[in-house]
Amino acid sequence: MMTNRIAGLALAVIVTGVSAASAQPSLADVLSRYGVQARAGAIEVPFDAFVAPTIPVTPGAFATPLAVLASATGSAQVDAAYAFGILAGRSGRAASPQELIAAGQALTTMMASSDRRSRIAGARVAGRIFAAPYDRSGARPVLPAGLTEAMFALLNQDAEVDQLVAMDALGQLRESSAVASLTERYHFYRDGNQRTLAGGALEALARIGDASSVEIVKALAADPWADGKDATALAVAFARERLLRDGSIAVIRQAAGEKSRRNQARGYLDELGAPVP
Repeated sequence: MMTNRIAGLALAVIVTGVSAASAQPSLADVLSRYGVQARAGAIEVPFDAFVAPTIPVTPGAFATPLAVLASATGSAQVDAAYAFGILAGRSGRAASPQELIAAGQALTTMMASSDRRSRIAGARVAGRIFAAPYDRSGARPVLPAGLTEAMFALLNQDAEVDQLVAMDALGQLRESSAVASLTERYHFYRDGNQRTLAGGALEALARIGDASSVEIVKALAADPWADGKDATALAVAFARERLLRDGSIAVIRQAAGEKSRRNQARGYLDELGAPVP
């Protein structure tokens, strides 16, 4: 069980009548009310595909996900995290500041979990709902205490997937304090022929957009390392479009029609403010 319960949410569990046993079907039902089709136990599928609600999200939408985040563990809590992320949207646009803080407290705890799926879900959802707007049209949502520290702790784990989701989340938050570490990791991963991790570090640097990263991306324009049809090559296209605005968005749009890179490309288009097919 979570050691630090979210204040005020114990009552929500009683009011909504949500139990760990019934949590997953209830979450799927909540999503369906807003036009998102999801299967219990696999709510990360529409989250991965950047499926957005087709029906306006109302204030009561978050009661069930928040209640499950506070009371459940394991797969039910993971589903609740992804459901909250879907409903809140990038930068938490559909949720109130209070709801974002409550969810963020639970996601922070999840990132320190011994369960791999919980750590991944915590970081991925936190990165999306607390993302700084790409067009700088507004401030980054207020972060709950300990959130960025939890991401840095995850970044220092040995598992590759932990490092990747941590880099992704820190990039989404445009966490400037991560630039030095991410730059060092990019060069270390490239020198060590760890292509996927190097791509993750580059992607995060592109999202943060620090001036020190521009020369790295310029060098990639004529670097064979950036060629190919894998996730890292697409991350290079995103970095070039993000920092150089050189028309590489055409490559991303094309990748949105490929089965293997569709979700990655859709995510980049969403961040860039371009239409998502």
